[in-house]
Amino acid sequence: MKKIIFALALMGSFLSADSVAQVGLGYSQGANDEDMVTGFAGINLISNFGARLEYTKNFSEHPEFSKDDISRYGIFATYTLPLISGLSLTPKVGYTQTDGEFTLKNTGEKISKEDSKLTYGLEANYQFTQNLSLFVGYTDYGNEMDIENIDTDKMKNENYSFGLKLDI
Repeated sequence: MKKIIFALALMGSFLSADSVAQVGLGYSQGANDEDMVTGFAGINLISNFGARLEYTKNFSEHPEFSKDDISRYGIFATYTLPLISGLSLTPKVGYTQTDGEFTLKNTGEKISKEDSKLTYGLEANYQFTQNLSLFVGYTDYGNEMDIENIDTDKMKNENYSFGLKLDI
């Protein structure tokens, strides 16, 4: 009986929500001026609480490397806080896996590094149509990756992003 009541409450939450899910795509710039693209898909679970899968990939090179390939995969818990009509804040906290492959400029040495961290961020959303929003956000991926023989102070692990979000 408890399972049936829980399922009905969950279904009622889905039906009463403005949207069931969202997808987004944006441009991100790291604190070290590296250019990235960020994409995500999220689902609204209960009221304003949700879950999101996120992927970030660089498309420019860090000046310390001749080749720099970084991919980040994350799962986040989100909460959307409505402020005024059309404006909301979305804090997020989650877990991110970072995969990096680097080629040093001076020596040509290739280095691979994987790292997993607790990650958090905040987005401001402006909804300009019923299903389309503009977002501006900040994500902090935790401390620098620990890579031997590299000054990781020059490799910041945070980014600032903006893009579009589509409510489904």
